Amino acid sequence: MVRLSLSMIVRNEAERLGACLASVRGLVDEMVVLDTGSTDATLAVAAAAGARTGRFTWIDDFAAARKASLELCTGDWILILDADERLDPAGAAAIRTALVRPSAEGFLLTIRNYLPSGAYLGVHGGTRPNPGGFPGTERLAYVTEFPALRLVRRHPELIYSGRIHELLDPAFESLGWHAAPLAAVIHHFGKAEPEREQAKQGTYFRIAQAEAEAHPADPRAQYNLLQEAAILEAWGPCAEAAQAFLRLQSWAPFKVYLDGARALRELGRLEEAEALLRRAPATPETRAALLTAEGDLRLAMGQEERGVSAFLEAIDGDPHGTLPFLRLAEWLRRKNEAGQARALLQAGLDQNPQDLLLWEALVGLAAAEGDLAAAGRDAWDALAAFPGGGQGLWHQLAAHALLRGGNRTEAAEVLARGLAAFPADPELRRLQAQVGSGND
Repeated sequence: MVRLSLSMIVRNEAERLGACLASVRGLVDEMVVLDTGSTDATLAVAAAAGARTGRFTWIDDFAAARKASLELCTGDWILILDADERLDPAGAAAIRTALVRPSAEGFLLTIRNYLPSGAYLGVHGGTRPNPGGFPGTERLAYVTEFPALRLVRRHPELIYSGRIHELLDPAFESLGWHAAPLAAVIHHFGKAEPEREQAKQGTYFRIAQAEAEAHPADPRAQYNLLQEAAILEAWGPCAEAAQAFLRLQSWAPFKVYLDGARALRELGRLEEAEALLRRAPATPETRAALLTAEGDLRLAMGQEERGVSAFLEAIDGDPHGTLPFLRLAEWLRRKNEAGQARALLQAGLDQNPQDLLLWEALVGLAAAEGDLAAAGRDAWDALAAFPGGGQGLWHQLAAHALLRGGNRTEAAEVLARGLAAFPADPELRRLQAQVGSGND
């Protein structure tokens, strides 16, 4: 009988690990969870779920940790997941069928990244609307998808490469193995928690930079550095990584052109940015993102009419890609056209009512203009779409607006909900005490 192992590496994932393990219960014959230095109850959660656990001393090398996890597995096949992922039930059925008579030595599963805004860009272009159907994703209106090698035969020479964004694909090629697509979806929620993701970026950037310095002729190392530098807005390293990648390899992922051009623009190297954007592949999937980048560049060049036209064309071509709404609204605000900026953001929200970044921009616009009454109303509406959004600020603004309207009871309820989500927020606590005392 074919046996299937689950292989994971984790760190401080007590909140998310249980749901991940539950998604493969009944499918895998063993669950292997390798901890890389947790300080919370991660190992206890894994043990309670029946997983076999191990510890790994962290050495800034994800591939090394993955290798150690694979070595603990005993099954004929191995499924690889992260703690912020869930295997779709239909995917479990597809895996069972595939392993009865496997057509390949490995299978490519679809990774579906859930996102809180259409302003994000994937490797090949923008987001698309969430197709729905998976519990817990109702407030996450956008996704990007890509295939990844996550189901493989166990083999001693099957090892990961890359200290960050590690891959099995090079080992597959060296073994002469074949990977086939499989109709199975892994739901990935990490990108839906931007604050948590941002907390990791300093570490990721440091590892990516060290690997790129150690392997300057490796285009994948340069690409990993570009990704991490772009997230941190480290534009110098980002531009250098893009240029290094293109010197090493003629074909490049879309993000090399887009992030590289943005880095050059932010550095004031506008003609180089323009030349790089001209080289970017223009496809239906990339068109809106390219137009948005064009709009940013034209505004930086002082070509306002061409810039605005590019933004509007991007919006017309893909109203679910909300980055041009945000970019154009910010430009209007800087031009002291707050009314037009507000109308544009509201138009974006009419089409994309579950977009977190549009709500943040709308609330922030009113607050920046000193219109606290409007900011409070906007924050109230934003909380209806994202009850846990705003990091406490939306709850404060909404509570102030309710108090000004004499709605003390509703204000107290908003503050209670805010403190349930952000218990350490001092301003929420101060307001709650103030409302309780009647001194508002």
